[in-house]
Amino acid sequence: MQLLKKSVIAHRGVHDQGTLENSLLAFERAMNSEADGLEIDVQLSNHRLVLKHDINEETTADLPTFSDFLTLVQQADYQGLLLIELKGPQGAQQLYQELMARQLSNTVMLQSFWEQPLREWRALDKQVAIGYLRHYPNRKCWQLAKENIIQQVNLDYRYLPLRIFIPWQIPTYWWTINRPTVTWLLMHLPVAGVITDNVVQAVKYKKRN
Repeated sequence: MQLLKKSVIAHRGVHDQGTLENSLLAFERAMNSEADGLEIDVQLSNHRLVLKHDINEETTADLPTFSDFLTLVQQADYQGLLLIELKGPQGAQQLYQELMARQLSNTVMLQSFWEQPLREWRALDKQVAIGYLRHYPNRKCWQLAKENIIQQVNLDYRYLPLRIFIPWQIPTYWWTINRPTVTWLLMHLPVAGVITDNVVQAVKYKKRN
């Protein structure tokens, strides 16, 4: 699936001014911003898909679920990109099934640091966009792209020189872009998108480019 170029993605929603990241309010605020899409962290906990970044022993009983997030998207009639990260290797099929059951019209990309969910998603769906989360590119990126498991590699911006000085053809999303100089630079490079905590700044540089 072909995604928009230079997309501005709200990292875990808009979560400044006391709004918690990965909260429904953070995503509601992001929907009302000029971001092109939402980045969301999902993990399997006690057989429930919850919105949470860190994998630890903290209770998840009161956290919003992936189902709650999808309901928010539907109720708001939000049409932006949904960049959905699965934390950990478990829950890929459940996530896919819950997502498909909603029959959303949004463009979707599924992503993970783990290889297993990527392969599970591709076995379930030959068309859905899949991104491999990495700090820096490696041989596994090439292998997964060659096998048509992934279309994108989503990389840590601190390894940006590897993209500039060693060009390669796999589209890239970059995280987490907050520094003005890095935001400006990426908006002048052929990147697929930036994942940022500062949507206002990223949108400003995108409009100027």
